[in-house]
Amino acid sequence: MKLTQFITGLLLIGSISGTMLIPQLLNAEETRVPMTVNESEIRECAKAFSNAFNSGDAKAIAAQWTMDGDYTNEAGIEFNGREAIEKEYTNFFKQYPGVKIKIDIEEIKMLSETSAIEEGTATLGEFAPVECHYVLIHVKKNGKWLIASARDMRIEAKSNFERFSELEKLIGTWSHETSAGKIETTYRWIANKKFIERKFSVSIDGKTTLSGTQIIGWEPSSQQITSWLFDSTGGNGVATWTPTEKGWMIQSSGVTSDGTTTAATNYWNFSNNDTITWNSTNRIMGNEPLAEAAELTLKRNK
Repeated sequence: MKLTQFITGLLLIGSISGTMLIPQLLNAEETRVPMTVNESEIRECAKAFSNAFNSGDAKAIAAQWTMDGDYTNEAGIEFNGREAIEKEYTNFFKQYPGVKIKIDIEEIKMLSETSAIEEGTATLGEFAPVECHYVLIHVKKNGKWLIASARDMRIEAKSNFERFSELEKLIGTWSHETSAGKIETTYRWIANKKFIERKFSVSIDGKTTLSGTQIIGWEPSSQQITSWLFDSTGGNGVATWTPTEKGWMIQSSGVTSDGTTTAATNYWNFSNNDTITWNSTNRIMGNEPLAEAAELTLKRNK
């Protein structure tokens, strides 16, 4: 029974230069004063910056600085004055046409009624995003908030290995064997540890009845660990992996070789380093719900 449910479960699985920031005032002792200026004015400046950036308008971006303001990019190169800053952004947009920015303000510290520090994260691009931490010094001149100094500090992107290093404990061969048959699954790193390949097979009476391959990796557009499965019957599936206290929750959807849609929520839980259990719930094939599968235990092959 467990073997049959597991088979069914397998089928069901189916150089940035331009954001913002400052050194000088960060090293000075901060003097917090009661806020008399609405922070929304500074937040509106960030929106205006984003709109200008996403329109590729270097002149409008530079106009947000004071005439003698400075900008230091993530490479440590400093640009002084509006003209130099506008030229830098003009060159940037020529090199990266159409690039978009998303700004997340983390904190605004009011130093006085006419000065403030803003810190946050700027994300450029969508499919392979690059992040920078930024710090800005704002000053208010003639009733308008302007940037006096800005500095970008690039946030190094995690490697695929870092993003799902906890999956490394799966690496190896695991099996479940009864008088009815045998299930064997092997995980291994591939492509310079950017992905994990899983090979599986199900045998009954010594004859392989089902086999397949699953590729697990970081999917940058959805920012999730994702897997793609292909089995020997012609079925395929895609799933997202979410870490849990004991292992992983795998939400999958797919299609069998005859076109029937499938869905399930599967769990791989570690009892210890050499024992994992598999559970499958919320199982659907076509429009019909299926019963939850009985728990299955797999042991690491020594």
